[in-house]
Amino acid sequence: MGKHRFVIDGQSFDVDVVSYDAGSGSARVSVNGQTHEVVRVAAAAEPVARAAKSTPVVAPAARAAAPVARASSSELRAPMAGRVLHVATSPGQRVARGQALVVLDAMKMENSLAAPADGVVSEVAVAVGDTVMHGALLVRLAAS
Repeated sequence: MGKHRFVIDGQSFDVDVVSYDAGSGSARVSVNGQTHEVVRVAAAAEPVARAAKSTPVVAPAARAAAPVARASSSELRAPMAGRVLHVATSPGQRVARGQALVVLDAMKMENSLAAPADGVVSEVAVAVGDTVMHGALLVRLAAS
């Protein structure tokens, strides 16, 4: 289907699109020699795909967005792809709805992401410096 070279945050990725299904938005790609199954997801300005092994990959030709799992009131999920700049919580911490928990850098903008509900943090799924895809779990809450 085609070979492409992408630079993401200064790192070069050689991407070979092995197969692509426009109907489902899924593709099989080889990135720097490793094969991944990817699915199209919506992004603000650039199409981004989510790789099975959490490797960020830019999709070569995404026309429409595939659905992403909806967040529940017990989960904080990434509303866009980005890099984690700050994590302001830890497991066991009681948080209030609207309290800032994670700061993401997306397209050179800092985005403060807040707790979707009152609760106790049961899981922090990211760390500073992680790159996350749209819809990725950031923090899970348990009812307080």
